[in-house]
Amino acid sequence: MSEEKKIVIISDGTGKTAKRLMDAVLAQYSQKDVGFSLRNIYAEVRDKRTLAGIFRRLNTDYLVVYSIISEDLSAYCHEKLTERSILHLNILEPMVTTMSKFLGVHPDYQPGILQIIDDRYYKKVDAIGYTVEHDDGRGPMIGDADIVLVGLSRTCKTPISMFLSCNFGVKVANIPIVPDPTMEKNLLARLEPVPMDRIYGLLMHPEALAHAREERAFFLARSSTFQDDLQKYYDLMAIREELKFCRRLYERENWRTIDVTRRAIEEVSQEILQLAGLANGKHG
Repeated sequence: MSEEKKIVIISDGTGKTAKRLMDAVLAQYSQKDVGFSLRNIYAEVRDKRTLAGIFRRLNTDYLVVYSIISEDLSAYCHEKLTERSILHLNILEPMVTTMSKFLGVHPDYQPGILQIIDDRYYKKVDAIGYTVEHDDGRGPMIGDADIVLVGLSRTCKTPISMFLSCNFGVKVANIPIVPDPTMEKNLLARLEPVPMDRIYGLLMHPEALAHAREERAFFLARSSTFQDDLQKYYDLMAIREELKFCRRLYERENWRTIDVTRRAIEEVSQEILQLAGLANGKHG
């Protein structure tokens, strides 16, 4: 086997793009025939002084693979490495040049933008996982929630929660309210780690809630006997009392309230984001 070939990567971001591409190419070469190794990845390199310091450590034994979007810094790399007869490759240049010709516009030349996109993606994945785990009163990490929704059964807690997490990367927990002193005590104990301004109480007009529950009861009922047992679930008078309980609780705890009656999930979600200060890209 010949002498080991040394490679370094220089990037104005994380270096992951160059590393993935280099790995894909090197996979076509067997180390039985030639030895090679990645000696270093220099990330977040965005000025000539840093580049000059890196170049002083290199010699003609190295291949320099760089992904630098700045035209000025990229040209500097090419110039200095050529002067020292160091083999180098700008992996972005062919794609950017061809894409600019095809699209008819120049790129923004913003370094690190792919990492920003990756971070947003993984943040959203984490938020969705958290929201699923903390649906309907479940989950152990209630204090990590960006938003906590509380409300009676069938007040759209789960759909709103999933819409916020899937579209905005917001971690949402939702907890059902049962009008019972013991359940209320348990609810308040559960919400102790959560700042008050993250808690939102959902409300709905009693007639609309009764209709939603009746549809749900009809779906759940497997026999006329079971249907009779569910009548209290969508009884209008009982629902009015449940809503009174909720309003008193929300007012006493000073929680923000959202009326979801006949409103689209998107509209309700936007209102919550505005109240929480997470709208217009302020979150993530």
